[in-house]
Amino acid sequence: MDDKIKVLQQIYSWMEDDESKEIYLNRLNFVISHDYKYMRNIISKYVPDMAALNDSEIPKLLKKIPKEQKFILYGAGEDARANLCYFINDERFLGFCDYDTQKQVMGVDGVRVISPEQLLQDKACTIIISTHRGYDAIREFLLKNGVNGERIFSMGPYMFAMQKEQYFNPDFMTFEEEVFVDAGCCDLGTTLRLKQHCKKLKRVYAFEPDKSNYETCIKAAEKNFDKDVIRTYCKGTWSKRKTLYFSATSDGSSCISESGTECIEVITIDEVVDPNERVTFIKMDVEGSELESLKGAENTIRRDKPKLAICIYHKPEDMYEIPLFIKHIVPEYMLYMRHHSNGDGETALYAIP
Repeated sequence: MDDKIKVLQQIYSWMEDDESKEIYLNRLNFVISHDYKYMRNIISKYVPDMAALNDSEIPKLLKKIPKEQKFILYGAGEDARANLCYFINDERFLGFCDYDTQKQVMGVDGVRVISPEQLLQDKACTIIISTHRGYDAIREFLLKNGVNGERIFSMGPYMFAMQKEQYFNPDFMTFEEEVFVDAGCCDLGTTLRLKQHCKKLKRVYAFEPDKSNYETCIKAAEKNFDKDVIRTYCKGTWSKRKTLYFSATSDGSSCISESGTECIEVITIDEVVDPNERVTFIKMDVEGSELESLKGAENTIRRDKPKLAICIYHKPEDMYEIPLFIKHIVPEYMLYMRHHSNGDGETALYAIP
């Protein structure tokens, strides 16, 4: 126990500013206690605009739904959970819909979760898409299966103003001519935003194993980039090349899972990137596969010392394993933490050379 405490103290000392230290300490307390007050400590201090936006805008969304109309939230991830307080006491609220079979069995925060197949059987209820990723794919799925477009709403415009600048708003991040690795690119949104922030986007390596998301990614790539700039891979990132079980949800929560019903190929970042072209920025949001993906990028990180933006909230052990691994590879990295949502997700660890 004493050794673990010393390790956590060491990681805390590596944080470069007070905001990072406070986020790390509160996040750690949340992981240990599951007491949401620690997340509120972060959100109230560092995400005030997001909370104010929701307080004023989500009630407007609810007023758009007819008083007699029942509604359900499509997506039971952290986005929806963070805003459950706006819906839980509304007598029209039926619960969540989610692809995750475990959530369907266990429920989420005491609220029932139905499958998309069950949802399609209800021809009357309103559907509020409650995830900021994969909105287009979810809407297209619903429309193709006969849901009237007038029944489909989205929390997106109300919830995610700050998340649009995730990875780009910290004052310690600068962008020049970038060679970018987008691991878990989903709809290619992060890459498109980087294009707006840097002087030149020289090369992109984009990984997305969810086939539905990948189709969206390909369309965005064809529309916004020359073919010689972006290389897309319908594969996951990992510490070595192999085949793994995968749970595909057609949104940002698709993940590698032993309970998944599909199989995907995973590869290493090291084997894909051009060693003669310096990688300048690696972002990872791969739903719990961050550490294995970092191991598969170790040679690239040692050689090029790129900026790193790594999601650190998917697994409790990420709070110490990921900082330790990064500092082991490049001891001179400066570490920062930032939180980018009004829920318990979207906490990122930044490593700056």
